[in-house]
Parts: sequence; C-alpha cells; structure tokens
Amino acid sequence: MPRRPRRHIVRGLMHAVWGTLSRVKVHGLKDLPPGPCLFICNHLSNADGFTLYRALRPRRVVFLAGVKLHGTVMTRLAAETMDTIDITPNSPDIEALRRCVELLKGGQSVLIFPEGGRSRSAGLLQAKKGVGLIAKRAGVPIVPVALTGTEKLMPINDSDMGGERLFKADVTVTFGPAFRMEDLEPELAGASDARQALVDAMMHRVAALLPPEYRGVYAASPEPAASAGAPSAVPPSA
Repeated sequence: MPRRPRRHIVRGLMHAVWGTLSRVKVHGLKDLPPGPCLFICNHLSNADGFTLYRALRPRRVVFLAGVKLHGTVMTRLAAETMDTIDITPNSPDIEALRRCVELLKGGQSVLIFPEGGRSRSAGLLQAKKGVGLIAKRAGVPIVPVALTGTEKLMPINDSDMGGERLFKADVTVTFGPAFRMEDLEPELAGASDARQALVDAMMHRVAALLPPEYRGVYAASPEPAASAGAPSAVPPSA
C-alpha cells in the first residue's frame, strides 16, 4: 500500500486505540507561544510521540526519533503517522541536528527527547548535549513538556520492542512556560562544562513540571549561580 493511504489508515486506528485506552489530561496548551518552538520532553515509552502528537494537534510538530523505530513493523508504522527526523542515538548525528535547526529557522516546531532514550525507571536521565546546540543555533522559544503515565500505557519491553502492548492508563501532558537561552545564563556562571550545564538548566524546567518520583537525576533544585558549575554525580545514560 502506498505510504499516504497507509499513513491515513494507521493514524485513524491509533487515534481509536488511544481514545479508548488513554485517559489524557493536558495542561498549559493555551499558553504556548505562536510560531516555531523547540519542545523538550521527558521520555518514558514508545507511546510518547503519538500521545504528544494528539495533545498538540492541530499544531504541526516534527519529532526527532531514533532510527531503531524502523526496526520492527509495528514501530515503523506508528512512526510513519507523524513527521519525524531520524537520529542515531548516542552518536554525534550532525545531519539530524542540522535538519532540526533548519526546520526551526524555517518556521516549523520540533520536539526532542533530550535524554536520548526511554527511562527504564520513569525518572529523568541526564540529557545529551545536542539539544543545547540546536537551541542556541535556532534561537526560538523553548517549551518544557512533562509526561506521566505513558510508561503504564505502553510499558517498555526490552526483549521485543515490536511486541510492546497498550494498556488502559491515566496520562498527563503538561506544557510549561516558554523560555529563551538568555534566561539560563545565571545558572551557567562558573560551569566547568558549559554545554552540559546548559542542557541541565533546560531539563530542570522539565523536572519542575513533574511529580517528585519522575525527576530522577534532576530531583535537586538548581544550585545558585555562584556554584552552578558543580558536576552531576550521575553519569549520562544511554
């Protein structure tokens, strides 16, 4: 079947399934700034992308998605329902980062999961540095987004990603206040690793929207600017 009608059919089926199984509450949507935005969100499940797609519609957003989603029939079909940029996780995928910046400068919004993979504990993992590069070069408003409940809607199955199943679950999507890169400068003073400090400052805004049990390595409040450079005791996770 050609891609366009296949996409239409699969999207319709997924809307029906999500509408039946997920009880979704969305907060902060009406406060989103107009124009292109860089959305940054925690990552719990392969259900996250379509859940956010539904929450944001009719606003068009392009998702940065791992190439491994093309590895099984089910995940590939699901990924096709959204506009995506493929990225190779845990690698300096310069082309994917360049494409994100290009789209943002061209007036489109992009959504990124800065942790680089789904959290197996539901707590935030330390973010990868690439999102900071995109944010600096694009110069658009950044919107923190917090998800809860999708880890129950579609639990991770590390032995068979294509066999992951959907269950009834309560899901919450929270959009926080938009910010710009210059708003983070007080938190970066004296940082020994400025690039990591930048993405950590961005992720603290995601953590602030989450219940305590979801905050993971960002559970502690940001330190005062004078000591903002203290390195995290938790190494980045893949």
